[in-house]
Amino acid sequence: MNAAILRLSVLFLGVAPVAAQWTSNPAANTVVGSFPGDSAVPKLAACGDGSTWFGWFDNASGAYVVRVQKLDAAGAALFPAGIVVSSQPQSSSLVDWDLVHDGAGGCVLAFTDIRAGGDLDTYAYRVDAAGNQAWGANGIALSNDADYEANPTIARLVDGSFVVAWADLPSPGPGAIRLQKLDANGVAQWNPPAAIAGGGAEKPGFQRIVATDDGGCIVSYVRDIASFSSPRHVRAQKFDALGLAQWAAPVSVYDAGAVPIAHWPRLVADGDGCWIAWHRSAGSFFDALVQRLDANGIEQFPHNGLAVSSEASTTKIDPSIARLANGDLLVAFGKRNAAQSLWGLGAQRITPAGTLAFGANGLAVLPLDANPESFPRALAMGDTGVVACFQTLLGSTATAVLAWRYDAGGAPLWPAAPITVSSVPSGKDDLELVLDASGVVRLSWDDERAAGGDIVAQNLNADGTLGSANFGFSTYCLAAPNSTGLGATIGAQGNAVFALNDFVVTCAGLPPNTTTLLYCGPNQAQLPFANGWRCVAGTTTRIGGATPVGASGLYSRRIDHTQAPLDGGPNAIVPGATRHFQLWYRNALAGGAGSNLSDGLRVVFAP
Repeated sequence: MNAAILRLSVLFLGVAPVAAQWTSNPAANTVVGSFPGDSAVPKLAACGDGSTWFGWFDNASGAYVVRVQKLDAAGAALFPAGIVVSSQPQSSSLVDWDLVHDGAGGCVLAFTDIRAGGDLDTYAYRVDAAGNQAWGANGIALSNDADYEANPTIARLVDGSFVVAWADLPSPGPGAIRLQKLDANGVAQWNPPAAIAGGGAEKPGFQRIVATDDGGCIVSYVRDIASFSSPRHVRAQKFDALGLAQWAAPVSVYDAGAVPIAHWPRLVADGDGCWIAWHRSAGSFFDALVQRLDANGIEQFPHNGLAVSSEASTTKIDPSIARLANGDLLVAFGKRNAAQSLWGLGAQRITPAGTLAFGANGLAVLPLDANPESFPRALAMGDTGVVACFQTLLGSTATAVLAWRYDAGGAPLWPAAPITVSSVPSGKDDLELVLDASGVVRLSWDDERAAGGDIVAQNLNADGTLGSANFGFSTYCLAAPNSTGLGATIGAQGNAVFALNDFVVTCAGLPPNTTTLLYCGPNQAQLPFANGWRCVAGTTTRIGGATPVGASGLYSRRIDHTQAPLDGGPNAIVPGATRHFQLWYRNALAGGAGSNLSDGLRVVFAP
């Protein structure tokens, strides 16, 4: 996936620099896992410190095992050979699985092992930041019976717990989508597990799950996948933190016909509601549709969905969705002609009111031509969106990874369009991408550049470059001791990315119950001032006025460039701007001038 948005030395405070591993050469990329035999079904999860977890199935021993690796913000592997999470037998025909960040530097996985009875059963594992198996070497058994369970998915709830959802498909008899909540120690919270039962002999499946802001979760699924003639309708249900269904009955999102066999609708959270996307057959073509459900499960668009594009005589297929910071939905989708001999890529932006912001036909990201595109992907970057896909040249197995970034009006934000993320002439499969805490996109895929296939990754910075970026934040200057015996050390959270507008200045080591003042300016300095050092020079701007700090001695303020005083004036924050921040504070107990200052924070804001 992605890598250091910044060099490690400018990314996080108090961390020693490490030689960057991310490359700026799309013909190289970073190999995350290279073992004999097949490597397949990659997953990845971004941590809050710029590092990223990667997971996959590898067949190095002749039988598939689940392995994970963590790359730091610079792209360096933290575990030399990765970590084998489970060596329990896997199905020779692999099913899907899931991986999420645990909120504490580790990750949680859910996948199927073959244990009792020789069928697929669902297990959850947690690997902590140090690589330890926090829930034991054999994980937590969520199902261990004679039924066939497949494709588990995970959501991390707002309270830090985890809900795993899976399809329970007995033979014979009706199936169900089952859900279990696990606390941080892996202890099951719902007894019995929550469930969405299939009606009659129906077997629901292809579920996805997302957390909602109110502490619950929403599950989307296909009503019945038992046969080719099953009523494969798209449905959704919401559960609260106790596992209780919140809607009187599952919402029938799409029931005008059956979605294609093995089609897996997409789901993203929308506050306490959600967005769902899918495709369906429409005569000789396919349409890509979306629906938005509010917190009560009420459809916000016409029943059976809103078409993302009305382009005539064109199939729209495989929609990928991402909710942007302003609440809009970004959709990336594949395009085909009637004979499916020409391929293309489209994008659409949909407002919560259902307006097609990129026009009735959407953006033609790639025109229809004879070069096949696959795995369309959408990713939110603040109020802007990133679109990515594979492109295979006609008559070749050489597949490239391409990416674009668009503003709210559909204008490209990167000078080169597209950005070539990987140009290695190899077969590629299963493109995955996330945005990390530093505002960098990290991509991963299964790459056949070596025998058996490797898991490969690449970072993509907010300005469209690969490798080390020229933006981020670092500390400088000195923090003189105060009455606590220590200095007040400045820091940061969020992303030094203009489009995300979520950058936060922090400070620790302040005297308790003092008054502070944050200011910024254009230049660095180190001049004696009060009981400390002035670290900012030039015309300065005060941010937010005098601010009291409580007994903890901790300070935090979001740097909102849409509000005064940073939306204009000499220190306005604009894309590419360099600003220097420092915190002044009262400290009468220390004597002298009765005040002091933190060290300095230099920030270069990416576009």
